[in-house]
Amino acid sequence: MNLLPHLVESTLFAVAVWLVTLALHRNRARTRHTLWMAASLKFVIPFSLVVFCGSLMRRHPAPVASPQMRFVMVETAVPMSSPAAIPSRPAAARRDWLPAILGTIWLCGSLAIMLRWYARWRSAVVHLRYSCPWEGRPLPVPVRSSESLLEPAVFGIFRPVLLLPAAIEQRLSASQLGAVLAHELCHVRHRDNLAAALHMLVEALFWFHPLVWWIGARLVEERERACDEEVLQLGSDRAVYAESIVRVCELCLEAPVPCVSGITGADLKLRIRNIMTASVHYQLEPRKKLLLATLGIASIAVPLAIGLLHPAKMRAQSPLIAEPAHFEAASLKYAEDQNILEARPKRTIGRFRWKTQLMYLVGYAWHMEWWRISDIAGSNLIYELEATTPPNATENQVRLMLQTLLVERFKMVAHRQIKEAVDGYALTAGKITPKLQEVKEDDSDPFVATTSPAGGVCLTRGHAASMLQVVEHLQRLLSTAVLDQTAMTGKYDFEIEYPRGEDSAHCSEVIGGVKQLGLKMEKYKGPVEFLVVDHMEKRPTEN
Repeated sequence: MNLLPHLVESTLFAVAVWLVTLALHRNRARTRHTLWMAASLKFVIPFSLVVFCGSLMRRHPAPVASPQMRFVMVETAVPMSSPAAIPSRPAAARRDWLPAILGTIWLCGSLAIMLRWYARWRSAVVHLRYSCPWEGRPLPVPVRSSESLLEPAVFGIFRPVLLLPAAIEQRLSASQLGAVLAHELCHVRHRDNLAAALHMLVEALFWFHPLVWWIGARLVEERERACDEEVLQLGSDRAVYAESIVRVCELCLEAPVPCVSGITGADLKLRIRNIMTASVHYQLEPRKKLLLATLGIASIAVPLAIGLLHPAKMRAQSPLIAEPAHFEAASLKYAEDQNILEARPKRTIGRFRWKTQLMYLVGYAWHMEWWRISDIAGSNLIYELEATTPPNATENQVRLMLQTLLVERFKMVAHRQIKEAVDGYALTAGKITPKLQEVKEDDSDPFVATTSPAGGVCLTRGHAASMLQVVEHLQRLLSTAVLDQTAMTGKYDFEIEYPRGEDSAHCSEVIGGVKQLGLKMEKYKGPVEFLVVDHMEKRPTEN
């Protein structure tokens, strides 16, 4: 979920609720309280979640499996750079610290609010612990008396308890006490403590949004007004009820904790004026009931309908199913000269060219060495590929484009297979690696390459290379599996020379060269993933 769009839609929803409450100002306060509660809960229930639920309600046909290679690549490719693809250093720096700072500020604010509420809640628990059963008339909920100067309040959410100050019977007449108790029982019947606790969660998560606190004030105001209306409807005298509230305020001016429903909440002067006026709170008219029902149904039905009507859009956002990547233009044909073979592809900005065998095209597309690919008919033939890519295409994207090209032009069908207990090597780090110089910051292209500058000598150089690049290069040199167990996460410069061996001696020479870097290569046997080609045409379709 993107936070900014969610905050915008929640704010607009709250504004719409405010406009509706203005239209209902002559109706019951309990209706307006319910609307404000919906505006509060909207902050934790994004419309995108409802849209997603709608997309799940429609059964979708299974996607066509034409490219049977459409899977997430496990290996991490090192992009062959183009100037447009390299981010500037200031942008990278901002990306590193800005989310961390904002996240830390949000977390500190949320923790501070929750700790403040927890301290006040513990204070109410102490009052409850040292209270004693009230000896007055029986009520539908447990009633206890506290010696501290505490206003009458309902404590608890699922098992509410009514707390009364010990001196309340001496301060109030029997009719005034009855009105106060009726007010508190209204809170119990409507589960106002649960509503308050839910909004407390919203305030803790979205404390930085001023609208959340304004909604909280509206909830308290309409909650108390709703209970006042219900007490008067039950037959209490207006003057007696107003006087009882004033008397209670002499004991305590505000509730001790949040999620405790008392009698002195909201604007006292406004409440007394509303109680004493003879204004009639009309029941909802049929047209207003229809309006509220329409708005409520639309707020749920519209996002569900979007999910039902646009399932493809929802699936496109999933990392498990992606549209095939295509070259902007591609030419693939037999090379006129079957004796010239290029070891690596040539990539420039927006261009990809390579004259090579089919085996190497498949290996590059699926990021696998040739020994991890099953036999391919006609793999010794040389093809010439020229393709156009977007200027800022990464190497991973080019590999996916080449996968699509091979599937479409050669009718390629393949699957991955893991073979257990394959012989290989494990690369581990020694205590000292003097010839591995860590690179902190460098904008040039990382690489690992082996050349033969003089007869019988191999030179392997690496620049800003990760251990993953080193392992991949060793796998190409040794034609076997190499597992990285160094736990080294940096980028390194290095250079080693070693004699060029023949056949089986080549492995020992490479291993000896690796030791010069302070690394070790030990025999290892474990699972290795292979690419099994089930079908592939020898001749590609026409361009």
